[in-house]
Amino acid sequence: MTAPSAEELIAGLRRAGLRVTAARRAICEVLAEARADHLSAGDVAARTGAGVDLSTVYRTLEALEGLGLVEHVHLGHGPGAYHVGSSAAHHHLVCDSCGRTFDVPIAELRRAVERVTSPLGFVPDSAHFAIVGRCAECAGRG
Repeated sequence: MTAPSAEELIAGLRRAGLRVTAARRAICEVLAEARADHLSAGDVAARTGAGVDLSTVYRTLEALEGLGLVEHVHLGHGPGAYHVGSSAAHHHLVCDSCGRTFDVPIAELRRAVERVTSPLGFVPDSAHFAIVGRCAECAGRG
């Protein structure tokens, strides 16, 4: 799935019956520009550069998530993060030293996850799956 454009995100808000304000438009533009970045609500608010209230950011992210245009993921110990599009095709590796996030194709981890979850009859939510550790650069410094 390719990431939706700002106009596609805005059209989604309209379909949901939400008014498209300047603040919501700025939020959609930040999300579309972020592409594969994983941003917290605070990051989105800061990048709008328009003094957008954090509660407006959260409400807009929730609406876009409900439409399947934005996904909320948990990446380790920090705040929840959002990214445009679906995480269905990948899992996340998060460096607990520098904070970098790496997307790993789901096929690479599918068998390992199935070995752990299948015997229990457990169905994992891959969107909320992150492996926390150290990236090669940080591990080399240690």
